[in-house]
Amino acid sequence: MAALDERGALQGWLPLRTWLVVAALAALALAALTFGLLQLVSQSARETALVRAEADAALLASKLDSLPRDLRPEERAAEVETLVRIRALEGSDGGLCDSGERQRAVALLRRPGGDTIGTDGVDWPRGLSNRIALAKEVACQADGGEAMVVTRELDDGTQLLLGRTVSRDPKLVRSAYLLAAGIALAFLLLSIGLASYLARSWRRRLDIFNALLDRADANRFSERADEDDPRPEFRLLAHHLNALLGRSADMIAGLGRLHRHVAHDLRGPVMVARKHLEAIDGDEAQEERLAAADARLALVDKRCRTLLGIIDAEVSPRAQSIVRVDERLRTLVDDMFTYLADEKELTFECDLSPAQTRAVGDLLDRMLENVLSNAIKFAEPGSTVRCSVAEAVGEVRIAVENDGPRVPEDTIRRIFEPGFSDALGQASGHGLGLALVKTVALRAGGDVRATNLAAGFRLDIILPAVAGSDSLPSTGRSH
Repeated sequence: MAALDERGALQGWLPLRTWLVVAALAALALAALTFGLLQLVSQSARETALVRAEADAALLASKLDSLPRDLRPEERAAEVETLVRIRALEGSDGGLCDSGERQRAVALLRRPGGDTIGTDGVDWPRGLSNRIALAKEVACQADGGEAMVVTRELDDGTQLLLGRTVSRDPKLVRSAYLLAAGIALAFLLLSIGLASYLARSWRRRLDIFNALLDRADANRFSERADEDDPRPEFRLLAHHLNALLGRSADMIAGLGRLHRHVAHDLRGPVMVARKHLEAIDGDEAQEERLAAADARLALVDKRCRTLLGIIDAEVSPRAQSIVRVDERLRTLVDDMFTYLADEKELTFECDLSPAQTRAVGDLLDRMLENVLSNAIKFAEPGSTVRCSVAEAVGEVRIAVENDGPRVPEDTIRRIFEPGFSDALGQASGHGLGLALVKTVALRAGGDVRATNLAAGFRLDIILPAVAGSDSLPSTGRSH
């Protein structure tokens, strides 16, 4: 189930990542496009303001040319100042700013001595720039802004500055936003189409890889992925996947050789040695030594059988079949473990709902035997061993718990490791029973979890459920 969850998360992440990239690109494109269009609108507004400023300067020049030629310099200077003041007042509607004009007129006059008159709040610009900044409330600009200006110098050294404030046309601004939104929408739709195509392509290739991995156990890791994919990243993935499958096939073959070695080269001599011990006659002292030696050999034989079970669960080519988990557990409790529990005066409480899974039957039985044996072994005398089978959300959950000692939290994750047997301070175990449980559960597509209770210990086996359990007869509760 964990592998399926990881696969779904991976396949869900690829389109999600594509959508995030598309959204980021679309947002960036929209921001850049809007900024560019607004810059174009602002540049157009500046050019318009500069043209109007030059027109104002030409108009003022024509008025100055129309003055009588016989005016004295003082009178002519007064006329020029009057024209500039009038132009400055017209730019602000006499200070009322109620004419609706967007590009307000700016007018300044600077005498040879440096004195300046004209539009209030406007300073004579430094340098040769034709753009000046305007403070708030100057030339009817509530939030400030800028103006495009032209300068002229008269014969007597007096300088004139005439300009217009820069005001973007609201229609152009609105059109710029609409155009940017339209282009961004078109880009977004194009990106979504491209992302959908890429997501389908990725999904199709991932489905091929997933199907190959699903078949790997059945075909003994003999099948390989196609490395001729046109996309280099998938060629590389197929190459590494094939290397992994090859190493897995070698490991399975090695486990098969180990299985034969344990079965023939180790267990066979142990059984022969036990037969020889049984045939030896001796006095009482020798009988005790022989019994101790036989017990040792029996323990070695048991460990060999358990190790063979683990290897068999890993490498067995036997096909899985649909089995009733509740019936298997009921049979084990009734036929075997009730008698084993009598020695410690234990009681079994079972709540077994109908449930079926797909597994190798004898391996499932061996797994359940080891779990129940472990629960009986560490249960307190006179206590209760509880077991249950339930199906929910596509899973079969087998739970076995007792009132025995708790496992230290720093070692509870290691109890399924082969050879780890001292979690409960018991040195008599060989550390292979729960390792077999873990191996069989993983082989069936499930998992095993260990949990400390308030007073006791619990093992949960989670296996994939097979549809149809609702119509099965119930084995019910028992005590």
